[in-house]
Amino acid sequence: MSGATVMFGEFDDSRPVTDAPAAMAGDERIVWQGTPNWQRFAVSAMKIRTIALYFAVIMAARFAAELVAGGGVADGLVSAAWTLCLAVPVLAFLAVYAKLVARSTRYTVTTKRIVLRIGVAMPMTVTIPVGLVESIDLRRNADGSGDILIGVLPQQRLSYTVLWPHARPWCFSRPQAALRAVPDAEAVAETIGRMLARQTAPAAGPATAVPAATGPIAAAAAG
Repeated sequence: MSGATVMFGEFDDSRPVTDAPAAMAGDERIVWQGTPNWQRFAVSAMKIRTIALYFAVIMAARFAAELVAGGGVADGLVSAAWTLCLAVPVLAFLAVYAKLVARSTRYTVTTKRIVLRIGVAMPMTVTIPVGLVESIDLRRNADGSGDILIGVLPQQRLSYTVLWPHARPWCFSRPQAALRAVPDAEAVAETIGRMLARQTAPAAGPATAVPAATGPIAAAAAG
């Protein structure tokens, strides 16, 4: 399936970002590249632990209700097992989806842009010029991983639907892109922050969305 490129603001280089700096124009260079940790993504973005706890509570409630109704332990276990039959495929689906998201995602930060190659079913590349970045925030997890949240200037508007699940959760009025479940997130956020602090480029023009098949930026579509 062909991908698409979404650009926010004007950007004069339509060539794709890869592991090779030669793929970039002029003095642009890669500052950082990474992918989500799929286990942490499953926990923080897919809420797999919360959902597992929800099913555990239902199983315990069904077991207890069977005992209160006069049934035996075996009857309670059978009642709880019906919930388990639903819980297992749901949790397995969330885990597999998290792994697919991590495999299909690459975050890249260069001296000129922040690029999110995302999409499991429909690969897409989202490019945010650094001149449009208003803020960088960090939500750190206990294991050192975390989400790096990217706020853009008020005159720009990111699409929550396009970005999800690579968007700040529940932030609909002014959606923010999010580099989700990034290992060693604090060091990465500091690296990005230092790079942005050195940039003095003015904000670019209005946001545009360009299908991959309509122009030269098709080369930037994730494969």
